[in-house]
This record gives sequence, C-alpha cells and structure tokens, in this order.
Amino acid sequence: MSLVVCALFLGSVNDWLAKRTAALRHETIWLTQNAAMRESEARLAASLFSIDPEERRRLRLTATAYCPDCLPDEDGPQLSALGGPVRAGHTVAVSRDLRRLLGRTVYIEGFGVRVVEDLMHPRFAGRMDLCLPDKRQALDFGVQSLDIVVLN
Repeated sequence: MSLVVCALFLGSVNDWLAKRTAALRHETIWLTQNAAMRESEARLAASLFSIDPEERRRLRLTATAYCPDCLPDEDGPQLSALGGPVRAGHTVAVSRDLRRLLGRTVYIEGFGVRVVEDLMHPRFAGRMDLCLPDKRQALDFGVQSLDIVVLN
C-alpha cells in the first residue's frame, strides 16, 4: 500500500516539475526577447533623439509645475515616458515638439540641473512641466517663462 502511495506522489511531483520546467523555459525566452527588444529600442531612441554637441542651446519655455503625489495612482507610482518613476525635484516633462530633449540633462534657470524624463500631453507646445515635492509648491510656481540650457 505504501509503495502505491509513493508511486502516486512521485508521479504528481514529476508532473509538477515538468509543468514548472516548461513555464520557466517560456519565461526565459520571453525575458531574453524582451531584453533584446529594449536594447534595440534604446539604440533607436538614441538615434532619434540625439543632439550634436554643437547644437547645445538656450531655450525659453513656458513652465508649469505638478506634484506626483497629487495625481491618482490606481496602478501604483506614476511612470515617466522613459519608464522610470516620476521623481519630485528631478523629473522634467517637455511638450512633444521638444521630444528630442527626452533623456537629456538640462540646466533650468533658478532650479539647477534636471533630467528630461517625461512628455506632456500632445495639446501643449513649447512648454515644460517641473515635478515638485508638494501641491503647495506646484500651485505657488504657477506659470512662468524660464530659460533652459541643454547640457548634453
């Protein structure tokens, strides 16, 4: 009787291991393909948004501000266009006409060095949106005209 129970147990363990092995094989293939696609997308993005060193320039943009904690986060933390989390005091979003600045480091008059990590809604042009720590700072910021210098 105990041999029958052991045989049944070993059979079910063997089935579970086969299913788990197949699932892991599938996940490995998916992760490999995903990594290859991300690398390819990164190269494409670099070529699309590259700025020659000679093209470093000063821009005057209409600037607004927001705070990530004020936005609804039903699906977890807000993600930027680059896929990372939106970070107060660090993230800057630009209008889509300035998407070539995505991933670039910029100096913003009165705020210092920031990284352009996000894109604004398509209805905006010639604008940037600064991510600030809280709602009061964002409201106090209002709408301003600021100079930025593209550093890289």
